[in-house]
Amino acid sequence: MSNISEAEIFPVLKGKVAIITGAAQGMGRGTAEVFLKAGAKVVICDIKEKEGKEAAAELSRFGDIIFVRTDISKSADVKNLIEETVAKFGKLDAAVNNAALTPDKTPLTEFDEDYWDKLTSINLTGTALCCKYEMQQMLKQGGKGTIVNIGSINSFRPQPNMPAYTACKHALIGLTKHAATEGGPHGIRINAIAPGAIYTEMSATALKSMGVTEEEFTRSASLLNRFGMPHEVAQGSLWLCSDASSFVTGVISKMGSTQTSTFSVPRVHEGKLAVVTGSSRSIGAAIVRNLASKGCNIIVNHATAASDQLASDLCQELEKNHKVRTAWVRADISKREDCAKIIETAKARFTDPKTGKLQIDILIHNAAIAYVGPLEGVVEDEFQKIYAVNVLGPILLTTACVPYLPTDRSGRIVMMSSINAKVGTPNTTLYAGTKAALEAMARVWCRELAERATVNSINPGPVMTDMYLSASDEIKKLLALWNPVTPLAPVRPSDSPEVREIGERIGGRAAYDHEIAGLVAMLCSPEAGWCTGSLISANGGLSFSY
Repeated sequence: MSNISEAEIFPVLKGKVAIITGAAQGMGRGTAEVFLKAGAKVVICDIKEKEGKEAAAELSRFGDIIFVRTDISKSADVKNLIEETVAKFGKLDAAVNNAALTPDKTPLTEFDEDYWDKLTSINLTGTALCCKYEMQQMLKQGGKGTIVNIGSINSFRPQPNMPAYTACKHALIGLTKHAATEGGPHGIRINAIAPGAIYTEMSATALKSMGVTEEEFTRSASLLNRFGMPHEVAQGSLWLCSDASSFVTGVISKMGSTQTSTFSVPRVHEGKLAVVTGSSRSIGAAIVRNLASKGCNIIVNHATAASDQLASDLCQELEKNHKVRTAWVRADISKREDCAKIIETAKARFTDPKTGKLQIDILIHNAAIAYVGPLEGVVEDEFQKIYAVNVLGPILLTTACVPYLPTDRSGRIVMMSSINAKVGTPNTTLYAGTKAALEAMARVWCRELAERATVNSINPGPVMTDMYLSASDEIKKLLALWNPVTPLAPVRPSDSPEVREIGERIGGRAAYDHEIAGLVAMLCSPEAGWCTGSLISANGGLSFSY
């Protein structure tokens, strides 16, 4: 853990009385220490009596503090906490509702009702009871006071397999906002803090149950790539309980989050795994960037040693920019043993440590080779090679992945076809034939795999990859034959100077790789669950999807 020095604390709570729940350890204890140093008289509570008394004894060197054993899920205990506070110190000015149970690690489809009830009774009902009786006391005193509820990054960004914890932390945000509307007219301010990765005994226990290291977790949980410390969260609570925040209420403050705004892009694939073939560069790289931006873990596949560095660099980029887990595998998917190597890599890197199971949620068949030439120029070796990579490869890899696909229809398989199969571009006998085969396979597989995954195809036309941009004008003009009847081909002022120059010369532009990646992502989204066996046109309107 990084040694983060504590900020200087000024006596901004001098003369005030504060309750801090769940303060026998972790963030609660850290908050109690900061509040004492800021001049407050502090009452800490916890269900752990021995640890709570020890904490109060150790913290007493900083100021006046008492411990009251409290089970916040019980009204009588919370009422007693308030009464003990007033009996000892005469009033209540501030409260930090921090008590909570450790996150669960159970899928919604397998949750235990008793555990759900126990967790919600503390993490939600308990916090509501604290707000109820704290506000009642503040009203008895004539109004005014501050309350801080401690939420979680789960309040905004659910983590896998934490349904009860996530539901409570989402609800806590609504509770805070409602409480602020009731308290506002009486000068009672209620706010919440949603910490990200904070290093406490609770977080250490949660990491162990999740089977991930600190380094792996913080890459996906904090823009700062480290755990926060309890005293850092305490500083947020200190500010919200001080007069410096006197015009702040109903606010949810994120601390250490991967999100910079409540309105950030939803990560609809959080925790999922995608295998994308031919993805070290070009369209494949654009696809994995799109999926990773939505929270998807990625296996980058390529076929040659020359692409090893590109694949490695891309994985590092995805992990840094999107806080996902990645792996790259050099494998020729036209060989059964190489497909097995992809699965072995997936097992080693992405098997759920609790269930011991691997799930592959998304499979994108993007890898392909092309031979261009007239019919009479076709040779047998080229035929065998292109059909092995473009057709047999997807068959072998899908076969290898089938045992690991979801069983609830949430899986997604996308086949990268081509406009050539539909419009019959001259000199593409071999290439167009393989792409037509992919479309036919998608229609068959969508029936065979219906309970596991949707299977669709898209058919891009020319795409502005490095290969396209470096091609001769002769090739570009051949690919531009249908630009006059392609609605989206005309260039626009918003296009780059290079694209405008090419487009004006040959009568229209090709697609950007991110436009193709966007269509793939659309088919991979939960919203596309009723679309299968379809060919989605991805060519600017040159052909239509029917």
